[in-house]
Amino acid sequence: MSRLRADALLLLVAVIWGFAFIAQKAGMQSLGPFGFGGGRFLLSFLVVLPFAMREVRKVIDRRALVLCVPLCIAFFGGVILQQLGLQTTSVTNAGFLTGLYVIFTPLLALVFYRKAPGPTVWVACAMACAGTFLLSGGRLDAFVAGDWLIMASAICFAVQIMLLGYLVQRTGRPLFLACVQYAFCAIVGLSVAAFTEPLNFAAIADSWLPLLYAGVISGGIAYTLQGVAQQYAPPSDAAIIMSAEALFAALAAAVILHERLTPMAWAGCGLLFSAVLVVEAAAYLVAKRNPFR
Repeated sequence: MSRLRADALLLLVAVIWGFAFIAQKAGMQSLGPFGFGGGRFLLSFLVVLPFAMREVRKVIDRRALVLCVPLCIAFFGGVILQQLGLQTTSVTNAGFLTGLYVIFTPLLALVFYRKAPGPTVWVACAMACAGTFLLSGGRLDAFVAGDWLIMASAICFAVQIMLLGYLVQRTGRPLFLACVQYAFCAIVGLSVAAFTEPLNFAAIADSWLPLLYAGVISGGIAYTLQGVAQQYAPPSDAAIIMSAEALFAALAAAVILHERLTPMAWAGCGLLFSAVLVVEAAAYLVAKRNPFR
């Protein structure tokens, strides 16, 4: 797969995740954060398992298997901390603070790979952060406990992006890695929910449609495509492109929920889209120099 096609897949992931925001919001009306998270990733696991079984037949080195543990913990931490944080923080703060993984990812790349991302990446990161800030209203409310949970989730997502990028390039098994993450989230999430949340048939029945979208489309398809695409796209670029989920979440709310975007929010959308174009332009120049990549 070429770098440009991988970037296009990541942009599709951002579109799916943007619309998933509505499903997650609706699903939380009947289920708690652990129940919804565990339920959606149980569906994701069941969807991807038949395809992942083909990759399991191949031998995977021990180091890669060991790194699956922090990968799963980071993934679960990002998903759950975000849901928990949304219970006490404002949507304005959450929208901006979640997008901070755009900055955390290249910083981790500097530590993890001992290689500084190029100036284009930093420019795109700054544009993405500024766009997310404007999209959230151009302000931040007073910090509460939930804000720190959201910031922690952004760090977890940055770690997950870094580890996933390393593992899929080392093993070439994106479906297997996706399945492992889904299974971990489903087991831990549903186990905690069984003791702490109203997890019953009625609550699940009320949330079947959000669970179906979040589990099958957002989880089973989008998160799996993330793993496939990150075999060919650097983690920093992937983070910038996937941060466009905030843009598509705003557009989804405008189309489906008939929410109006302010001029400032539209300016934020423009900056986010421009950040993606900067990354795409850099990838195009690389491909033009080396057409076989």
